[in-house]
Amino acid sequence: MNHADFDACDLQRLRHAVNYAHHASITSLDVLLPPWIPGDLKRAIRSECAVSHCGTLLFPPTEEAALAHFRRNGWKVSAPIPSVLVKRRLTERYGLPGDTTVLVTRVRPATGPEVEVFLFPKSCPRYTEDIAEEERIHGFENHVGLFMGRARGDSLRYLADRLEVDGELVYEGSAHNPHENTTMVYFAPGARVAAARRRFPRWEVQCPGDLTAVVKDRPVRAVALAEAYEALRVNSRRPEPPRVGSRPRLAAPLG
Repeated sequence: MNHADFDACDLQRLRHAVNYAHHASITSLDVLLPPWIPGDLKRAIRSECAVSHCGTLLFPPTEEAALAHFRRNGWKVSAPIPSVLVKRRLTERYGLPGDTTVLVTRVRPATGPEVEVFLFPKSCPRYTEDIAEEERIHGFENHVGLFMGRARGDSLRYLADRLEVDGELVYEGSAHNPHENTTMVYFAPGARVAAARRRFPRWEVQCPGDLTAVVKDRPVRAVALAEAYEALRVNSRRPEPPRVGSRPRLAAPLG
C-alpha cells in the first residue's frame, strides 16, 4: 500500500470505513439501528431498505492520486462524479464558493460491500488545512447508506416522518443526483442523542429515480440541526474510554 497518496489520518479513516461497511453487511439491521427506535419502525425499515454502503470524506492530493491508490489496492472503483449534497453542506459550512470541487466515487474492496468516498482534493484552490482538520476531527460526512429498492413516495414520506419523530433524527436535506439518477435523503443524530454520546452516525436513505418532489416541502429545522452539529463537535473532541470487545464504529474520533 502506497501511503503517499493520502495522509496517515485519512488512511486510518478509510480503513475504518471499509471495516464498518463489512461489519454492516453481515449484521442485522435490527442491531445496526439504534436501540431507542421503536420495533415497528425497525420492521418498516427492514422491509423497505437494505444497507448499501457507508461513506466518508477524504482529502487526497488530487483526484488521480486517489483513484490510483484504490486501484493499487485491487479495489474496483467507479468513475468519480460531482457531489451534490456533500458539496452543498461543505460550501454552507465553510462559506465556500460554488466552484468548489467535491467528487464522489464508490470503491469495492476484494471482500465486503461498497464504500462511498467523497473527495475534496488538496489541488482544489478552495481547499484549506483548517477544513480538512475540522472534518477529520468531527467526521461530519460519515454516514451509513440505506437503499430503498422499491422506491415509492408514500414509503419514503413515512420513513422520513418516523425517523424524525421516533428516531430522534434531524432531517438535513435531500437532492437528486442526475449523474446516477438517484435521490438522497440525509438525517443527522439529534442533539439529545449526540449529547448523550450515543454512537450513532448520520444515515442516508437512497432511492432510484427522482423522488425529490416527495420531500421538497419537508422543512429543514435549522436550529435543531445547528444544535445537533454543535453536540457532535463537542463530543467528538472528548476522548471516549475504550470498550472491551467493541465492534467497529463509524464514529467521529476516527472520522
